[in-house]
Amino acid sequence: MDIVGIGAKDQEAIFRVVAAILHLGNIDFAKGKEVDSSVPKDDQAKFHLKMTAELLMCDPVALEDALCKRVMITPEEVIKRSLDPQSAIISRDGLAKTIYSRLFDWLVDKINCSIGQDPNSKSLIGVLDIYGFESFKTNSTSLRWNKKSTRKSRLIGAT
Repeated sequence: MDIVGIGAKDQEAIFRVVAAILHLGNIDFAKGKEVDSSVPKDDQAKFHLKMTAELLMCDPVALEDALCKRVMITPEEVIKRSLDPQSAIISRDGLAKTIYSRLFDWLVDKINCSIGQDPNSKSLIGVLDIYGFESFKTNSTSLRWNKKSTRKSRLIGAT
């Protein structure tokens, strides 16, 4: 990563984020005491929740709430609704995908800047990952739509 201009501090942050995504995927949920609620399944799930929060530098209780509850804000009030274990898993997976996507986009921008890509160049560097084709500078309209529809279909397929 040094070669493409990613410094030691950014490298550490990248590794922290990747480790957080891996720990996040290991958090399982069980039914909570309330109807349609969920909690981390066991001590192992609590360990992975704690590690994810530590790596992302956030409060473990806030992370658990974000995974196990849905918040709806109306003009009159803030409504918190508990999620059942399956919905909490979907929430967990959505968070992991969002974090991965943002990390990947950041890496593409960072590498693009470091190689000094000319915006008027006829050549283009692209990367194929599990989400689809990514262009270092811009995606064509069809590629952006394909990428978005692929992400949506994965989310819809998971429900």
